[in-house]
Amino acid sequence: SAAFISPRAEPKHVEVPAVLGALAALATSLPAQASYNWVGPLTGSEICNTKPIVWLIYPLCDPVFLVSPIYLFPITLIVFGSLITVLNLLIPATQPDEDLR
Repeated sequence: SAAFISPRAEPKHVEVPAVLGALAALATSLPAQASYNWVGPLTGSEICNTKPIVWLIYPLCDPVFLVSPIYLFPITLIVFGSLITVLNLLIPATQPDEDLR
């Protein structure tokens, strides 16, 4: 009966490459505030200290927020949405056919 049972394989240490990869990723990720020297158009102004308004204009006060997907997605959505709308209005071929309505 021992002829049909395969011998136990030596356990491979797969944790080591995974841990090394995770440590490399953590070591290279620097805090966003420490790795830039950008100055926004409203940096240091009084409007950047007014709380309800500054939540809407953070990228103008501190451009590091453009790296954040929370602020970057609405900006890109507005830019691409307005570009597509302008192109649809300017190019007559993109208008819907009146006969198909």
